[in-house]
Amino acid sequence: MTPSDTGFALDGNAAASLLQEFFACEVTAASLRCAACGATRVVGALPVYALPMGAVLRCADCEHVLIKAVDTPHGRWLNMMGAEYLRF
Repeated sequence: MTPSDTGFALDGNAAASLLQEFFACEVTAASLRCAACGATRVVGALPVYALPMGAVLRCADCEHVLIKAVDTPHGRWLNMMGAEYLRF
């Protein structure tokens, strides 16, 4: 079963408020390149799987995890290991 089979995918705009806490500029218009398949999309066009404490953004082409963003009582955590770059 792939993440898109669950039916809970939103677009990258759903993570805007969470990601805005990490970035001072408008992040949904930034280009992000997938490290797995090389596809480049704006963050606002990426599928987002949101949880109560954070979000996972996946590649729209290969479903590779690009960004994990979590807000905990101990701090905000951002993992972008699945992305080659984020260009503003």
